[in-house]
Amino acid sequence: MWENSKRGEVLNWVALIILMVFYACTWTFPGFYHITEVYNTLIIFVALAILFFNNVNLLKKLKEKDLSFYALTLALLVAAVNLFIIDSNKGCFLILADFLLVFYLSKEISLSDLQLKTLEIFFLIMFASWFVYDRTFSFNANTGATATVFTLLGAYVLLNRLCSLKEIYGFFIVIALIRTTNLVLWHLARGAFIALAVFLLLFYLIPKKLWHSKTFFRGLTLFSIFGSLLFVLFYVLLSNTGINPKMPFFYKNVFSGREQIWMEVWEIFAGQPLTGIGSGRALKSFFEYNIHNAMYDILAVHGVIVFALAVMLLIRRLFEAGKLIAADTGSEKILCAAAVFAMFIESFIDMDLMWADYSPVLLFLLYEIFHGRKAQKT
Repeated sequence: MWENSKRGEVLNWVALIILMVFYACTWTFPGFYHITEVYNTLIIFVALAILFFNNVNLLKKLKEKDLSFYALTLALLVAAVNLFIIDSNKGCFLILADFLLVFYLSKEISLSDLQLKTLEIFFLIMFASWFVYDRTFSFNANTGATATVFTLLGAYVLLNRLCSLKEIYGFFIVIALIRTTNLVLWHLARGAFIALAVFLLLFYLIPKKLWHSKTFFRGLTLFSIFGSLLFVLFYVLLSNTGINPKMPFFYKNVFSGREQIWMEVWEIFAGQPLTGIGSGRALKSFFEYNIHNAMYDILAVHGVIVFALAVMLLIRRLFEAGKLIAADTGSEKILCAAAVFAMFIESFIDMDLMWADYSPVLLFLLYEIFHGRKAQKT
């Protein structure tokens, strides 16, 4: 028994080290980022696969008739079949697999106290490195700013805990927010600004009592998922009015091309809604195949069946998270939920929620909701 437990802990360490080294190198060394950009989904998939087979008892899940497990399995199976049917590039399968595995594993994996604390310290150190030296221009400006905000969301767990021990530590939160806001506005990063603003709104302005409301939490969950598609529809319809004002602070027009991408993708998708349109297509509206909306990407690329199964998994996990938050008296789980929903809403206009380079942050935040300080020793 001890040997099995020790082996499980070692394998968890292997997976976590892969995730941390990849994340650290990606957002510290631009050369590493550009070299591994093609392989990022595979690298993350390897780490998640180790966590999956090390923590999930397949026979037990089949016997328990775990609906989340079935949704995950069927979604990936149908997605794989669809890609062969339409003869699409197969790389997009890993994007979907990584995303769904993050949500599924967030409840299933069991980390030791040391492993969890290591992750908390890791994200704080990563944010500190960006705080000291802004490397945004070494990346795409939007990418670099978003990496800073998402890393701050991960670092916020430990910062908030320190603040709860001594109020004076709140000073570090204030200067972290000032520095991040300055960086986001300096680089005119709309998506990063949305993520930061939504997080601050949800965490600081929404009363804890409301977070404990099942109606509120489930409504926020459904808005984060289905609101993404409604935003696409609203944005396209509004763009057809001819009105296109500039946004304050960002010196960019409200409609800057996404509406054309979304309309073109819809025209293709309408002809094959069951299988989806796959990836690797040459779009007339944009120089690369990037749908710029996470939920719309799952629907359009993989079809309505995969989308329905993926949504089932997401809703089940988030509703389960809501129950834990309602039963918790602290603010840490609320903080993590606010961060996750901020990533969802930021991805109304981008793909960052599903981007492999941010998967370690998303997995960490979700794990903190399901386990947090109660992490069990393996």
